[in-house]
Amino acid sequence: MMNKKHLPNSYRAKASNTAVYLMKHCTISEVHDSTPHEKLYGNKSDLSHVRIFSSIAFVHVPDEKRQKLDPKSEKCILVGYSIEQKGYKCFNHSTKKGRVSLDVVFDESSSLVRSQLNSI
Repeated sequence: MMNKKHLPNSYRAKASNTAVYLMKHCTISEVHDSTPHEKLYGNKSDLSHVRIFSSIAFVHVPDEKRQKLDPKSEKCILVGYSIEQKGYKCFNHSTKKGRVSLDVVFDESSSLVRSQLNSI
């Protein structure tokens, strides 16, 4: 995932966590065509929420956290999925802060490349 998107090594832990999350929801032939999630919880995994790792994400900024003329969303990249709550883990390079949100619009056709990440 990291090589395909040309991400710096600082994303290695986030990429590993995302890979483990996805593997938990993939079929393993040794457990008779079921996933670890199915064996543990007894129901099928819904993967409709899965998006491309490190794709551009526009995260909605709630009204109470912005002023009248501030933008309604912030440009981030998708770095994983939250296991504590429903939502996508996104990282804003401008503010150097991560956040979890369900209110996200993705642009999966493009991503921030290493040169853009280093310039922010």
